[in-house]
Amino acid sequence: MPAPQLKIFRVLWGIEAQFSADINVLFAELHRLGYTGIEASLSDIARLSNNDSNVFQQALHDHKLELIGTVVTSFYPSEPDVWHDLSIDEHLANLEKQLNELIQFKPIHVNIQGGQDSWSTKQKEEYFEKALEIQAKFPQITSSHETHRSRALYNPFVTADMVNRFPTLRLTADYSHFPVVCERLLQHPTDDERFRLFASRVDHIHARVGSTQHAQVDDPRESMEESEQMQKWWEMVWNEQKNRKWITLTPEYGPVPYARTSEINVWELTNREMERQKENYEKWAATIQE
Repeated sequence: MPAPQLKIFRVLWGIEAQFSADINVLFAELHRLGYTGIEASLSDIARLSNNDSNVFQQALHDHKLELIGTVVTSFYPSEPDVWHDLSIDEHLANLEKQLNELIQFKPIHVNIQGGQDSWSTKQKEEYFEKALEIQAKFPQITSSHETHRSRALYNPFVTADMVNRFPTLRLTADYSHFPVVCERLLQHPTDDERFRLFASRVDHIHARVGSTQHAQVDDPRESMEESEQMQKWWEMVWNEQKNRKWITLTPEYGPVPYARTSEINVWELTNREMERQKENYEKWAATIQE
């Protein structure tokens, strides 16, 4: 059986400063580089298209790019010193509103950055129970909840609890956050058990290598222990997804403050990670076809 197609997407986080703010220039280059599509929130879409959804949809069509949508139920974690203590109902209202608005763009999937880390276990359970009910109202799009600092799934232990509690909870694996929260690379056998559990629920991967002190290393090629650990987790996901038609992955490297210095060329870093993951995927695919 052939391996699934690997679809690689590009986030638009800080991309105007990295390459171009012209949507057609940018999308043409992303297509040329080999990206399948882009991953974007409603605010990304509005910013790049000057609040014209028709312009955005036409640009996707013209440059043969697909879309993974992003829902953000409160603030953007990449914005320093910004945090809103919203109620569960406010998070849920934002989730439903944004899913409803994203439908027009026909995303192949939606990533949800949802909830907040300050909630109790009971509050997190209430949030996910109701979030899953909202997601069920949109059967035309699949969606998954991102593992992310400051969000409800901010560490592996909470994530395991929620996955065990809710059989239909699906994940976006942004594992770069977990070593920072735990301040270790999570290499114990009990950690492996948790990541195998996560792999069975992952629908989408955010491929960024993090360390015990930073959610983003300067260069994955120079952080081999961290890179190998992350790759091990991602390949656990691929093993679970090997019977799908396609697998999605977004190399997600961001500007300062995720990049430790403005001297790092995030555009080149992200594109190198795309190529690195293509190579890693080909090696993995060969093992399942033997």
